[in-house]
Amino acid sequence: MVTMSLPAIVSSNLLSSLHDACGAEMQVYGDTAIVSTFGQPEAEYSAVRKSAGLIDQPQRGHLEVTGQDRLPFLNNLLTNQVWDKSTNTPLPTGKVIYAFFLNGKGRIVADLNVIELADRTLLEMDGRLVERVREAFERYIFVEKVKLRSLVDKVQQIALHGPGAEEILGQSLFSSAAKLEPMTCARIDVSGEAAVVWRDDCCGVAGYHLIIPAGNLEPVWRDLLDRFHGGMPSADAYRIARPELHGKAKRSLWPIGWAAFNACRIEAGRPIFGIDFDESILPAETGQFSRAVSVTKGCYLGQEIVARMHARNQLAKQLVGLRVDGEALPIAGAALFDAAGNEIGGITSSTLSPVLSNVPICLAYV
Repeated sequence: MVTMSLPAIVSSNLLSSLHDACGAEMQVYGDTAIVSTFGQPEAEYSAVRKSAGLIDQPQRGHLEVTGQDRLPFLNNLLTNQVWDKSTNTPLPTGKVIYAFFLNGKGRIVADLNVIELADRTLLEMDGRLVERVREAFERYIFVEKVKLRSLVDKVQQIALHGPGAEEILGQSLFSSAAKLEPMTCARIDVSGEAAVVWRDDCCGVAGYHLIIPAGNLEPVWRDLLDRFHGGMPSADAYRIARPELHGKAKRSLWPIGWAAFNACRIEAGRPIFGIDFDESILPAETGQFSRAVSVTKGCYLGQEIVARMHARNQLAKQLVGLRVDGEALPIAGAALFDAAGNEIGGITSSTLSPVLSNVPICLAYV
């Protein structure tokens, strides 16, 4: 099992009072609280697979990078290419790139999504790491025109996952962004305030992430549920239809919690930093090498170690997906053994997969 010693997140869940009023079950994630379930995890899982699920993500954080040298600067620190040195070409506006930030020994300090917005770049990551990454980046600024600003407590992220997410966005305030391709982004307007939508299909279905200014978060959350779920869920909202709230409209959107999201992302084979890998892990061991690392971009912090492992094509261990025989669900931290009884790895995440008739599946190092 991967164990983490991350700094405390400095933000709070801006929607916690709404979640409490709905009777949502909460759980700790770092030093913030996230929704585990709104009462029916099976229905929430089904929404992601068949319609759309709306999830609050207060555990995610954002670092804003501005200045004309920001992309060459980031290119020297991250594993993926955001600036083409041979042509002096920047990452195109509207693109999103997944990358690792490494230490000098090639170990992962953070994974992040680079969201390019023309006049600024947002780095989306585990919220507990925003200040750590900001401080690390500051040490590499010399004469470069680069400014870093934490957006923790200034914005909060929510996301829609499911085959119906695009249609919901097309009927709501975000119609201009409804046709986003995977790993692209767009600016949107929310009640006169600038916001951002970016797409990452981390659950194996369309996934739209909305970065909303703190003051507009609650109205957006309420509006989406009022229009597409029939109002805010309550203790009996999943058991008693409320036609006075949603008229004849079919419920096309359900609020979902971590339990449903976690099952879907494990099914999709998407690991999470702090759960499935940490600073003891090398990029090639995460199973995300092709997504996160450019082997042609040239030098960056930790690149020598990465290049050496890539050239040798030899790994001591790697994160993989496993389908388990039998009905018993292995828990995170459980060891894996070969036929001779030798320990050969360990489980990092596990779930019963509804799409596979509740077969136990997991992510594990072997």
